[in-house]
Amino acid sequence: MATVREAKLEDIKDIAKVHVDSWRTTYQGIVPAEYLNSLNYKEFEDKWKSRSLKGVFVVHDEKGSIFGFASFGPIRSEQEGYDGELYAIYLLEERQRQGAGRALLAKGAEFLLQHGFSSMFAWVIQKNPSITFYQAYTPERVAEDSFEIAGERLKEVGFGWPDLSALKTLLNT
Repeated sequence: MATVREAKLEDIKDIAKVHVDSWRTTYQGIVPAEYLNSLNYKEFEDKWKSRSLKGVFVVHDEKGSIFGFASFGPIRSEQEGYDGELYAIYLLEERQRQGAGRALLAKGAEFLLQHGFSSMFAWVIQKNPSITFYQAYTPERVAEDSFEIAGERLKEVGFGWPDLSALKTLLNT
């Protein structure tokens, strides 16, 4: 049984570990191995310590072990018709496809609605094997872009849910 709750400062070490480990498995063969191998728990901990945990949620098992997280907040780029954003959602590979991602997404949609947002946007690397997770919730494909990591140019897709209430209803059924 998985439980989703708001992240606390004492969760940062676990969040950083999930962040690094999930990057290494999710983007293997997509992002250069040298870059993935250079990812460092301490650096990620420091990054997480320097930001607010508002809108960050963790998912843990019955023993309290954190195996995933997601973060949400105001949109960071100009996307017509969208005001909220899913910044990140990561689960350890062995805990994927068991409902935790859906639970995190539902909690984030609820959080955004409670804070006055009406829509949600998310950037997803096109080659991300979990892209079907996002597509399962019928987003609009509203943007495309690319960026570079370690000399590798990656395409990303911008998905949007113009009606956050409808998404929340879909997620809670």
